Amino acid sequence: MNKAIKWLLIIIAGIGVLFGGILVSLPFIIDPNNYKEQISTIVHEQTGRVLSIPGDIKLQVSPKLDVAFSLGEIQLASSKEFPDTSFVSSKLAEIKLAIWPLITKRQLQINKIALSGVQLNLIRNIEGKTNWEDLAAGKTAKNDPSPHSGQDKPKHASKKSLPAIDIGGMDIKDINILYQDQQAKKTIALNNFNLSIGHLQENAPFPVSADFNFSLDDNKQPLAASIKTEFNLTLNLSNQHFAINDFTLNGLFQGKMFPASKLKISLMADVEISVPEEKVTLHKFVVKQNELTATTALSLVGFTTPVIKGTLKIAEYSPKQHLTQLGIPLPEFTDQKVLDRLSATLGFSLNSDQLEIKEILIQLDDTAVKANASVKNLKQPAYALNLHIDQLDLDRYAIQKDKEGPATKKELPQETTEKQQATIPVHLLRGLTFDADIKIDTLKAAKLTLTDVTLKADGKDGLIQLQPLAAKLYEGSLTVTGQIDARPDVPKMNLKKNLQGVQLGPLFIDLVGKEELSGRADISVDVVTRGIDKAGLTRNANGNVNLSLSDGKIAKLQILQTIRLAKALLSKEPLTANALSQPTGFATLTASGTLTNGVFINNDLQAASDLMKVTGKGKVDLVQEQIDYLLTINLIDRIERKQDTGLVDLGNTPIPYRIKGSFTDLQQSAALEDLVISKAKEALLDTLEKEFGSGKDGQEKSDSDINSLINKGLKGLFGN
Repeated sequence: MNKAIKWLLIIIAGIGVLFGGILVSLPFIIDPNNYKEQISTIVHEQTGRVLSIPGDIKLQVSPKLDVAFSLGEIQLASSKEFPDTSFVSSKLAEIKLAIWPLITKRQLQINKIALSGVQLNLIRNIEGKTNWEDLAAGKTAKNDPSPHSGQDKPKHASKKSLPAIDIGGMDIKDINILYQDQQAKKTIALNNFNLSIGHLQENAPFPVSADFNFSLDDNKQPLAASIKTEFNLTLNLSNQHFAINDFTLNGLFQGKMFPASKLKISLMADVEISVPEEKVTLHKFVVKQNELTATTALSLVGFTTPVIKGTLKIAEYSPKQHLTQLGIPLPEFTDQKVLDRLSATLGFSLNSDQLEIKEILIQLDDTAVKANASVKNLKQPAYALNLHIDQLDLDRYAIQKDKEGPATKKELPQETTEKQQATIPVHLLRGLTFDADIKIDTLKAAKLTLTDVTLKADGKDGLIQLQPLAAKLYEGSLTVTGQIDARPDVPKMNLKKNLQGVQLGPLFIDLVGKEELSGRADISVDVVTRGIDKAGLTRNANGNVNLSLSDGKIAKLQILQTIRLAKALLSKEPLTANALSQPTGFATLTASGTLTNGVFINNDLQAASDLMKVTGKGKVDLVQEQIDYLLTINLIDRIERKQDTGLVDLGNTPIPYRIKGSFTDLQQSAALEDLVISKAKEALLDTLEKEFGSGKDGQEKSDSDINSLINKGLKGLFGN
């Protein structure tokens, strides 16, 4: 028995030695170069292309039974339409294969794969033909000889286990791909592609590194890029599970599309893919561009209808410094310290029908923002926003106006100015479905300061509700409710504004830098209008306005100064210094009226102070920006003494007062001429009465008595 086993082992060993000897002597027995012509003929029959193999084909077997197959320089010609350009060429292609593991373990063990000097030319000529379309057509024809061949295939192919992969390494150098589209006048090139792969084994991480240059030339925006990447790759083919760890990519992009003509960017990532679970996990994905660092992590489940969940974080950086480094010019902001600090974090989820962005935290300079947002029904989106801002100073981000000459804007035609007005995006509003709830603790805009600002609005099918916009300002409050109907071609609006208890003095100081108007104001406006721009909305405005002002002053309304000046001119008396530039003050001022086609009509203006009582009526044309008011002034007797301007004799005498002009150039005048004539007439009648006598004491003179006195006076004067 032992002798039989001994002889069996000897026979097996002999067969192994014989097999090894055959493999070792194989290169001496078979010269692969003898098959060059046969290989070229087969390629020509299959593709119609000419394959040239000027280099040597080498076949080597090492004592370890490793077979090395090396193919030298080769070249495959293009189709007949492109005779001057080769399709693909290579300087070296080599593979080293371990035979014994494949025979004994069914394990595919490749010790090395090397590829070098590959040039692939893809061309589309001016007629639109390509140098690869005949290969695609030929391949289809060869693989599908019968129109019914697909019917012979089994419906369920049996799964065959793949042999284990074991590759000692791959070394690919100098791969070049050129795509020329002569029809579109575009050239894309991938140059100097180098790929290095370490010992590749299934279910074990192996290193991969690659670098290449990319260029795009389309005569419009040429682009060039240099890319270098490294990572560790793990392949589990049996379980269809893949992992990429420690992925890094550094790229330099150059072109006119980038600021400063160049852009450097870095990426880092860790990715895991499970095909059976239809799951992709991005454990980390980092984008760095100068000082900007954005980090995200997400998971994707389901390849057909994916569900994505993740987070995004932007580390604090200076947007101003970042944009400056990119060569992007910044405008001159009112505050040069803005855009100095920005950071953000948020979470998000996305499925086939909904996008949610949760726990949004944004810090911009001194402003902190918290928000949640969602979009439901992505095919017909419905937006929702819940936003809270602690403080926001928009004036800091206002762009300083260019210093222009005084005639610059006046030279523009009026039609051009109207066309440049912002218009309401009617089509967007019609299809907009949203629900917004916005709160701002402190808001500064247009130099005005508002606190506790709230905005609640919703819209659907072109109907937008404002319920409400509210804020506290200058010891008072503002409330605006309304509706915008964007369903017609010209949208309609109904707005109700209520301003209560607002101190106008500090408001105007903040707004224009001086106290143009002061006092406590209560204003209510109920307006219906329609239009697509500011001009149309103003022109079509109709509604009611009510105004009440207490303990106030109007700087531009200088009633006493105007009356004093007119009286001084008529009486040829000097005007004292304390009578100049005094604003008109009121203890109370009320007015109400109607707004018709942008023109406010008021017939019940009433005002009172310790110096005068005022009544009046007039109109304010918001379209033409014109004011036309006629006031009646009743001065109080104690307004001032004769030593000032002599106005004491105008007490209890109604004075007509006209205010007329544009919003920026108001003209004011007091009609004292009629008063002076009336006073002179009264003095004349008193003199005539004393001289000639007429009427009874305590009785008002009639027109006949006055005429009689005048006739007597004239007869006495001329002796007739």
